[in-house]
Amino acid sequence: MSSQRIVPPVARFKVMTLAEYKKVYQESIRDPVDFWARQSKKLLWEKPWTSAITGEPPRSRWFEGGRLDPYQNVMGKHRDTPVWSRVATIYESEDGDVEILTYWRLDDMAGRIAGWLESQGVSKGDWTLLYAPPTPEAIAFMLASLRLGAPFEPVFTGFGWYELAKRLRNRSPKVVFVVDGYKRRGKEISLVETTEKAIEASGVETKILVSNRLGLRLPRLHETYPLDDALHENHTADSRVVDSSDPIFGLHPGYEDDFKPVSFPAGGYLTQAYATSYWLGLKPLEVLFNTVWPGWITGVTYLLFGPLMTGTTIVLYDGAPDWRSWDRWITILERYAVTIFLTTSGAVRALSKQNPETYRKHNYDTLKAILVTAEPLDTDTWSWAYRQLGTLNRPIIDSDPTVLSGAIPVVNLYIQSEIATFATGNLPSYTFPHIVPGTNGPPIPGFHLDILSDGRLVVKNPWPAMPVEAPEEYYEKWSEGFYNTGDLATYATDGYIQVLGRRDTVMKINGYRISPGAIEKAIETLPGVKRALVAGKPDTQKFEAPVVIVEGRAGTEQVRKLIREYITPIADPAEINFTDKIQYATRHELKNMLRNL
Repeated sequence: MSSQRIVPPVARFKVMTLAEYKKVYQESIRDPVDFWARQSKKLLWEKPWTSAITGEPPRSRWFEGGRLDPYQNVMGKHRDTPVWSRVATIYESEDGDVEILTYWRLDDMAGRIAGWLESQGVSKGDWTLLYAPPTPEAIAFMLASLRLGAPFEPVFTGFGWYELAKRLRNRSPKVVFVVDGYKRRGKEISLVETTEKAIEASGVETKILVSNRLGLRLPRLHETYPLDDALHENHTADSRVVDSSDPIFGLHPGYEDDFKPVSFPAGGYLTQAYATSYWLGLKPLEVLFNTVWPGWITGVTYLLFGPLMTGTTIVLYDGAPDWRSWDRWITILERYAVTIFLTTSGAVRALSKQNPETYRKHNYDTLKAILVTAEPLDTDTWSWAYRQLGTLNRPIIDSDPTVLSGAIPVVNLYIQSEIATFATGNLPSYTFPHIVPGTNGPPIPGFHLDILSDGRLVVKNPWPAMPVEAPEEYYEKWSEGFYNTGDLATYATDGYIQVLGRRDTVMKINGYRISPGAIEKAIETLPGVKRALVAGKPDTQKFEAPVVIVEGRAGTEQVRKLIREYITPIADPAEINFTDKIQYATRHELKNMLRNL
């Protein structure tokens, strides 16, 4: 942790003092209901809400009595404004193919897909699901579901068939949208077989809509339709009005025992997503490159909802960060005049291992801020990012490119799926006091965060986007009258929050929240395996890496292959050990042992 206080030159004239920040923050948590009620007035309500909040957390409901049109709040409101003719999405494939959609063209695509979905029997309240990389048609499919008032769940394509089947069983979607495949480091990755296996294993009857990007075969399942059928649909469905507490989308965050479904409310979520996106500086004429896909909460909020609600241009890159060299992302910043770059701490650590001259040869002077999230960003990596990526080619005030003195903010923000948006961090367009490297910054107004004497990071007040559907583990986290995030933290310089990692046994691997229990259950399907135990150990690049202990007989490569195919290659173990009898009773015991090595 650093005791430095950094004010980047570009922020020199808008930085606020710590006292000014504390005044704004304390006022917000003194009456958080009034604070968020005022933010909700920035949405378009078909019927105004009658009560800002009802019920006690964790079962509180926000903006009760209110009804709104989610699609109108995300896309429709831009019609007849200058935003409508501006670029909504810039898509670049790994091969370098580029596709550009304006807001009105994206709206047209979403409307046609919504019309097709409606013709297939999808209506308000029906779930849809998508298993696709970041493509324009995937964005349009989510918007089409939103248009019908049909909640959707995006599934990260890094998950295997076993995890996809789990989500299919839990959501029972009327329609599944899938891309036939994508390229990573020049290799074609097919999603067809994974989708077929998952649907068959789930036992769910559903219809499949396929975007045939690579020209692979369509899934050999009963009701499979090419995307062209939907795009040639002449009927465009009208957008629907929903209740404030109706679910708008869902995810399966990693809990200790498994990945489990969580759903978010329309009114509260859109209030929080719009407010925090605006505070980050998203607005018309800004160009955002977010490397996190909507299979994770940072992607849902800050690649889909937030940018489109604010009229921002979104860059979608469907490829590996190092193909064909490690400056691919930096080339994207330069090529599309990106103004805000959002990525993970793990990605920044990976970039920092490369030759910095690879990046310095590019001119991306349009960049205004680098936002980093997902897991702790250590002081040394922050300093590298500030000097090497955050120094622009042109001098700004006292920023000197010749000595890499830094120019633009590098901001580390804390987010969690259940909270749905960033909850700590310096906000370029709202509360921006000095930066303390190595920390997650100060709490964001509206979120009453505290760190208890045992290091638990907790939230003491309800927030608008709090889940309307969640597993029992979520409700148990409220048992003491506040929300226990499961994260370990400490107070740093000036009362800033420094998140240290997970306090429970959920793993953070390269920024991904992975359930150890899910891995154990998959391993225990192997013949000859009686029991499996999984916990994370510290890793300098990944932050954590799984260690697997297997009670029984199986091959090392057999276990490794199963984890990669059933769960995700992200969870590839650092160690796999076999024993006749596991000596650790719990994951916590194993985790503590690994921490003490």
